[in-house]
Amino acid sequence: MTGSLIAAIAFQVGPFYQQRPAGDYWALRPLVSREEEVSDVLWPVFTAHRDWWRFCYLAYWQDHPEEDSWQFTLLPLWFNGRDGRGDGYWGLFPFYGRHPHVLMMDDFTFALWPVWHRYTKPRGRDRLVTNAVLFPFVSWRSDGAWSVWPLYGVNLQRESDHRYALWPLVTWASYREDRDTAGEGYSWMVWPLYGIVDRARESQHLILPPFFSYAETGQGAWRLRCPWPFVDIERTRTRNRTSIWPFYERSTDLDFLKGGESSSVTRFGWKLVEIYDDEVRVFPFWVSGDDHFRLWPLWESETEKDVTRGRFLDLFPIRWIPAVDRNWSKFWTFYENESCPLYTDHSLLWGIIRWRTCK
Repeated sequence: MTGSLIAAIAFQVGPFYQQRPAGDYWALRPLVSREEEVSDVLWPVFTAHRDWWRFCYLAYWQDHPEEDSWQFTLLPLWFNGRDGRGDGYWGLFPFYGRHPHVLMMDDFTFALWPVWHRYTKPRGRDRLVTNAVLFPFVSWRSDGAWSVWPLYGVNLQRESDHRYALWPLVTWASYREDRDTAGEGYSWMVWPLYGIVDRARESQHLILPPFFSYAETGQGAWRLRCPWPFVDIERTRTRNRTSIWPFYERSTDLDFLKGGESSSVTRFGWKLVEIYDDEVRVFPFWVSGDDHFRLWPLWESETEKDVTRGRFLDLFPIRWIPAVDRNWSKFWTFYENESCPLYTDHSLLWGIIRWRTCK
């Protein structure tokens, strides 16, 4: 007992200071903490990693040593860096800039945004170039697609051609045969009255879309929405789903090759109560799974291999957030324990009182 108390004094002083004997973690809360390669200063004000740092979620710097590139961002006004080709880039929003990759767009270049911008995206072995003037009103693409929104637009995909007039009032599309889609055919919709899809492996009718629809996708698969989002029923080879929103939902994933259920979830009150195969959730108070348990805001425990760790209290509404655990959770964690098959170690009042019970 005396040895445990001496160790507690040496490595933990109330909720304010803590250091692991291995030296991979120490914290002077709430000012600064370090765990392996992550350092925090008044989190969430500042966080640094080996390859990046972030200040107030507004200023961000990251190094990419494997590509010999780096980037710096000061939201929402400034960014600069060097891309993987060794070319420098910068931008002063909304006046002018070029960024190699942002929001799923490559080589994004803008001037007086939204007056003009251009970006590229991959399609197979080629790259599509999109230009926009007075976004989102006028745009054109290197494959021939173009749009004068909302008057008329053409969108060309690998397996289909889509068009609209007075969007979203009138839309229509033609489809080519493709093994990854529903096959050859067509679709059209006059919103909000009626729409139809007629393809090789899909047939669908929409009345007052999106509220009422019925679709068949072959091999006995179908989906009924009547009206959406309140009633949504789906039966396919890979999933059975029945939703009476917001009261009840049952969704079962099916094993495509072996048949039978592979996983399932039942929900009540939208997502207030969720029952999975290996976990039960009652938002936000209760979570019980094979390797974790939570009764918020009183208790939380988690099992990894043969070791179970628990703590009281647990005030943060999201469980096991590393940055919160490093910098703040000790202020409201008055009791902790760690159990293995042979014994349980207890810690009360931040390690001031410690004892072990054998099993």
